[in-house]
Amino acid sequence: MENQDQGRLFMSVVARAVNDEAFRAALLADSNAVLRAEGVDVPVGVEVTVVQASPTQMFLVLPDPSAVSEELLAASAGGSTVGSGGTVGCAGTFIACVSTVGSAGTAGSK
Repeated sequence: MENQDQGRLFMSVVARAVNDEAFRAALLADSNAVLRAEGVDVPVGVEVTVVQASPTQMFLVLPDPSAVSEELLAASAGGSTVGSGGTVGCAGTFIACVSTVGSAGTAGSK
């Protein structure tokens, strides 16, 4: 499955987790199984960790150094934003990057 299709699946999972408390709990408890059940291609041997953000907590995810290209390093050294959703450093390792840093609110908030 293409990366773009996987990205759509990830975003669908995120949207469902925002709106469905039982689904969110299952995703937090056994992310690999839930993602596979939703059609996300999680390679054998890969562990997906799902964390739930809060208004007072942010996460910085560092990419695998072997997956970082010279192009990404050059862009980040120049202060460029690479990736989507206001994130920096989504170097192909991540299918979906969701961020609320610098935004006016969060998805699904009232």
